[in-house]
Amino acid sequence: MVEVANGPLTLDERIALYGGPAFKEGPGKDPDCLRRPVLEPPTPRELRGMDSVDPVDLEIFAHKLDSIVDEGRAVFMNVGMSEALHSGDVGVGLFTAQGDMAAMSTGVLMHAVLHYGPIKYILKHHRDDPTVGIKDGDIFFFNDPICGGVHPYDMFVTMPIFYQGELIAWAGAGGHQGESGSKDPGGFSATVKTRYEEGLHVTPLKIGENFEIKTDHMDYLAHSVRTPRVLTLDTKARVATCMRVRNRLLREVEKRGADFVAGAMRLTIQRAAQAARERIRHLNDGTYRAVAFLDTVGVEEGLLRVPVTLIKRDDRLVIDVSGASPEAGVGPFHSRWHLIRAGSAMVLLPYVYRGLPWSIGLFDPVDLIDPPSFLNASDEVACGSGSFVGRVVVQALHQAAMKMIFDSEYREGVGSSFAENILLYLVGGKDQWGNPMAGMPMAANAGGQGAKYDSDGEHSAGFWWAMCVDCPGAEEHEDKFPFLYLFRNKFDKNLHGYGKYRGGIGLTEAFMAQNVPFITSSSIGQGDKFSKNFGLFGGYSGPTNPRFIVKNSNVKEMMARTDNTLPYGLYELANEKPVEGDYQFTTSNVASEMNGDRDLLVLVIGSAGGYGDVLERDPHLVVKDLREELITPDVAGRIYRVAYDPETLEPDLDRTAELRAREREDRKRRGRKYDEFAQEWDKKRPKEEILKYYGSWPVPEHP
Repeated sequence: MVEVANGPLTLDERIALYGGPAFKEGPGKDPDCLRRPVLEPPTPRELRGMDSVDPVDLEIFAHKLDSIVDEGRAVFMNVGMSEALHSGDVGVGLFTAQGDMAAMSTGVLMHAVLHYGPIKYILKHHRDDPTVGIKDGDIFFFNDPICGGVHPYDMFVTMPIFYQGELIAWAGAGGHQGESGSKDPGGFSATVKTRYEEGLHVTPLKIGENFEIKTDHMDYLAHSVRTPRVLTLDTKARVATCMRVRNRLLREVEKRGADFVAGAMRLTIQRAAQAARERIRHLNDGTYRAVAFLDTVGVEEGLLRVPVTLIKRDDRLVIDVSGASPEAGVGPFHSRWHLIRAGSAMVLLPYVYRGLPWSIGLFDPVDLIDPPSFLNASDEVACGSGSFVGRVVVQALHQAAMKMIFDSEYREGVGSSFAENILLYLVGGKDQWGNPMAGMPMAANAGGQGAKYDSDGEHSAGFWWAMCVDCPGAEEHEDKFPFLYLFRNKFDKNLHGYGKYRGGIGLTEAFMAQNVPFITSSSIGQGDKFSKNFGLFGGYSGPTNPRFIVKNSNVKEMMARTDNTLPYGLYELANEKPVEGDYQFTTSNVASEMNGDRDLLVLVIGSAGGYGDVLERDPHLVVKDLREELITPDVAGRIYRVAYDPETLEPDLDRTAELRAREREDRKRRGRKYDEFAQEWDKKRPKEEILKYYGSWPVPEHP
């Protein structure tokens, strides 16, 4: 609660004061367009159409909208060239004439949510500008985080949809491009200090008219990145996607009338808003808190605080991130207000709103309080890792939301979060075909699923941002990149969060350059010191995963002689060290460096947290994990307290019950009264060099 001269601010006053971006209006950017009300007032055409739509027709039409955007997503994935688009790291949306999202099909939930800002900017600033305007067949491009995007390497195209000369809707398609002309190949760069090192920043720009991309505009965009051919083809894929969505919607206009389509799209949003309020109303009023931390600002280590308070009152939900660390001013680990709101879709849509139709209406009862901090940064700082920061916010939000949902009729939706400790390698140079290469392998799409309240999490289930994306196979990656894999897809030992139900295991892989003398690689992540793959209700968190490289290895020689000591997994490689070379375990955030064709790059995608007390796990499931080599005997005995026959791997239930009873008694002896614990804990303080960017201890103050 903020203290002012006349006392603390009310909740509504705090929302009004801190419910918007921290940056100021300027060329191509307008914070008002990002903080606009979720539900714009209906237009006269929408009002006419709403009066003519009955519930049955609305249900049929809503299904049709979903089919249209689903088809658009399929077009996008199949026509695009970059590996990210092929994997489904995309979002396709249909929007009302005023820019409110009526339907979305996405691998990355927040992609489709974020189109509204640039659309509303175009409507406010370009519509009546005679040098720009909005006409049928116009094509707009944007990627700047400040104008409503994610980070520079997520690029979007949006098109207005006209019928008989009147604007009735918008189509949008966006996704991860993999290269933005930034300081390091691949877009992500841990060493940038300002936004001007992040490469291409395009505010809403008309790149085409009359359904054609302007050659000079396309040349400008392509010239700004290391992979012009890929950017050109993927931009055309975005346009093709918008065209398909446009054509399908106009077919509905011809069958049902423009008033009906406009009115039904508005009713779809209103219906979602009503359903969202009803769902929230069924949850218990309360205040739910969780705190997470980052261990880096990118260029150096440093502790950053990420608090989330979830306030539920009647049919209203407030997400409050007050008390976050201040803007660091260096490195890419900053985020924006609109990214935090959009990122909350990762918790709201699949968990709080489980089973409800997706549209922007689901955000109608949700407010965000986000004072100026590194979570609501100003204009000039780098924001290339805004999604990384947003992930940590959502991990904390997930913990708070699960507490809220647990004591409700929606308990079946409770579970630990998807794995977030994702280390990304960004590679560059020339591929084996001699073409420019800059991007990242999409193994990040194979993270572990969190344990659920009644079952184990799935292995390699999906990308944290994108539960509906694919992880390309090793052969596909070896075709796109000059790679040779040592191992891939093994579910390795002791990588997941333990619990009554265990978390899912993320993919591990090891590869090196092949058919080229070298590649460049940089990496980025924030799971080195402590995990953000939290367990839930007693479950263990998934482990950290720092960068791991074996420099100047002899792997290829071992392959040539069919050496039977070649490792086929991370556990074997790291613990037994059968490969010769310089084993390097470093921070995730490394500037671009040259890797020769003997350097083995090891990529560990995050594994998820467990659910519930480890002493409640079925002993038969523990020995099953042993048989499948997901855990070691040490974990079975020391963590789960399970006794078993080492020859047959059959559990000894009586002995296990004795061991667990003894451990429960030991827990009581080890336990301390809360007041005694808190008195000692409150005296602890990290070293000053760790708190360089933290802000005031223990809770950073905001203006």
